[in-house]
Amino acid sequence: MRRFWPLVVFIMIFCIVWLLADNAQKPLSTVKNYQRIITLSPSLTETVFALGLGDHVVAVTDYCDYPAQAQALPSVGSYTNTSLEAITRLQPDLVIMLNGQQQRQQQLEQLGIKTLVLDNSTIADIKETIQKIADLTDRQNEADKLLTSIQAQIDYVHNKVRGLVPVRTLVGIAHYVNSDQLDTVYIAGQHDFYNELLELAGGVNVYTDTTVKVPSVSAEGIIRMNPDAIIDVFPEQKDHQSDMKQVIKQWQSLRNVNAVKQQRIYIIEHDYASIPGPRIFKLLPEMAQLLHPELDWQDHQLND
Repeated sequence: MRRFWPLVVFIMIFCIVWLLADNAQKPLSTVKNYQRIITLSPSLTETVFALGLGDHVVAVTDYCDYPAQAQALPSVGSYTNTSLEAITRLQPDLVIMLNGQQQRQQQLEQLGIKTLVLDNSTIADIKETIQKIADLTDRQNEADKLLTSIQAQIDYVHNKVRGLVPVRTLVGIAHYVNSDQLDTVYIAGQHDFYNELLELAGGVNVYTDTTVKVPSVSAEGIIRMNPDAIIDVFPEQKDHQSDMKQVIKQWQSLRNVNAVKQQRIYIIEHDYASIPGPRIFKLLPEMAQLLHPELDWQDHQLND
């Protein structure tokens, strides 16, 4: 079975977050030296640690496994089923969550526990999440360095592919691999960070409908869109039991698709590939190199 976490859960998260985005809590205005922080998603855990706040984190959720220090922390449940009892027992002074977790946020506020509710649906949201956490916890210097590094990555790739003809690309984010044929494939739509990264990398999304936030398509739909390249996003091996040869075989069953004819099926398999935190920007140069191998990329090294 194709990876249930993090990508299927990511689809659920993205839908919930988008539906509730207009109701997101405004960031707290008072800077405080928070000592007992709980983060309720892998992307937020990664962000908090990247800002140097790891020593202040007392709990995380299931699948919060980056950085390694986070794996040693207690879990308060999953993204969709966090335990209010576990949270309150740890007596946090700040709980950071995504805006799809509004019900839990309201419960915590009623108990007098401070919360910070954020969004990470787009590149701008991910950057804003970094900035808001930093503003609240007095980590502006750390945020400046992190955001500067992210922007440098974006600028490098954007300048490299500027003026090139965009490659018509389909980005797959979830599907089953329990048969030789592709069935339903969840793909990047027009409203998520994958689409934005693809465009920055010198590609263009073959899925153009703007009404569906997390689209799913059939094999017939993929044939009709006829992408010139296919990027299939997987987490790393420990997060799934899929056979990569079987994944390639499924895509190759679409013999009339240009990407298959031209052998432009790319599997991206990294632990950060489905976590919209600071490391998601590492996908940008990798996508760009896959889409535009004709360029000289020797001046840029990819890091796992």
